[in-house]
Amino acid sequence: MRKSEREVCGDVAILETLLRCPYLTLAVGTAGAPYCVPLNFGAELAEGAPVLYFHCANEGKKLDLLAAGGEVSFCAANMLRVFNKGEAPCGYTTDYESVCGSGRARIVTDEAGRLHGLNVLMRHYTGGEFAESAFSERALALTTVVKIEVSHWTGKRLVRE
Repeated sequence: MRKSEREVCGDVAILETLLRCPYLTLAVGTAGAPYCVPLNFGAELAEGAPVLYFHCANEGKKLDLLAAGGEVSFCAANMLRVFNKGEAPCGYTTDYESVCGSGRARIVTDEAGRLHGLNVLMRHYTGGEFAESAFSERALALTTVVKIEVSHWTGKRLVRE
């Protein structure tokens, strides 16, 4: 990282930064241009390692590309404030925080793992934990849960007084 004073250090601090971001963009390689798509997500440290979850339909381009290898990259950002620190328009700047990383994505097939991943995602957006019975069987049948085992991530933040 070029500006090391902006680096967010440590997995716990990076996770906290990530969970303040409203969504992430997932990037998957293709034979042509990379495929990027914004996603709702959940994240946790599982046995000390960062793990992300997202859900999607049971078919589509995203799953087709993941089946071809599973290597992904992601980026999430949170713009905290826009302000003018000098002559407009070149004086405008932002305070922000972001997390970028990469890892391997795989489809979660066991029911307990699927429900866990969905609960991690729901915790991100609601702060709540849901019983297995709260998830509709019909909705579960139409939903694929994907787990990303993060191999590398970095966090960055700039907040001015």
